Amino acid sequence: ASPNSVASSEHSGTQSPPSAWGLPPQAETSGHGQNTTWSNVSTTDRPASQFPLSQPRVHSSFLNDNQTRSYQLDVVQHPQRTAEFGSASLSRLPLAPPVVVQLIVRDRFGNSIIPEMELPFLVAHLSLFSDDGSRPLDMESSPSGNAPRRRLLYGNLVSSPQKLRDLQGRLGLYFLFPDVSIRWRGRFQLGISLLRISQIDASGVMSIASQGTVLAQARTRPFDVLTHENYVAPPTTRLTQSFLRQGARIHAFTPNSP
Repeated sequence: ASPNSVASSEHSGTQSPPSAWGLPPQAETSGHGQNTTWSNVSTTDRPASQFPLSQPRVHSSFLNDNQTRSYQLDVVQHPQRTAEFGSASLSRLPLAPPVVVQLIVRDRFGNSIIPEMELPFLVAHLSLFSDDGSRPLDMESSPSGNAPRRRLLYGNLVSSPQKLRDLQGRLGLYFLFPDVSIRWRGRFQLGISLLRISQIDASGVMSIASQGTVLAQARTRPFDVLTHENYVAPPTTRLTQSFLRQGARIHAFTPNSP
């Protein structure tokens, strides 16, 4: 899978997981075999003058589930690097900058909506992959078959949507992952899955489901995990600062502390 690739799906009534990755229109194939590069300019970083004058308004939606919706994930802030923590989980350092993923929900007419009744049941989950996205790496391989396997990806791997405004002041839904660490050095990428942990009965009442439904998926760009000696924390981004001012739940870490 390519970095920042997005899978969106339409769901009404009984849902099933999306069947394929969808590629965003800004993808540009480089001349290096199968490598794919992506535009560094996200919708949160562009100046307002680059957007069409007639932006669709975001509506709050209380519609029943029998009206089709589409779900899309867009990674608007990619991680750059972190330091490995090995066996010292109490002194681990988070990926920086924190992963930020925008959730875009549209009704059957293509209008952006905020599905108010559904929001408490929507979560995003992180998974770890090799840098080319071909191999899942959530668990480390054990040299001996009897040794317990440990997680390579550590921290708060599940996020709930938050209503926040981007750098142009537009309201949107965002998943934030400020507390994510990697056990060993290397080069990796993250996969993000949007899950709905709910079910709707015949009367339209929503409740917790026994198994979540995958609504959309996306990938980050590859990032580096370094030794503590070689790690230098990147500066705080404008987007992170803006979300902090809005009261977003982003922990205040001191990356260079022992």
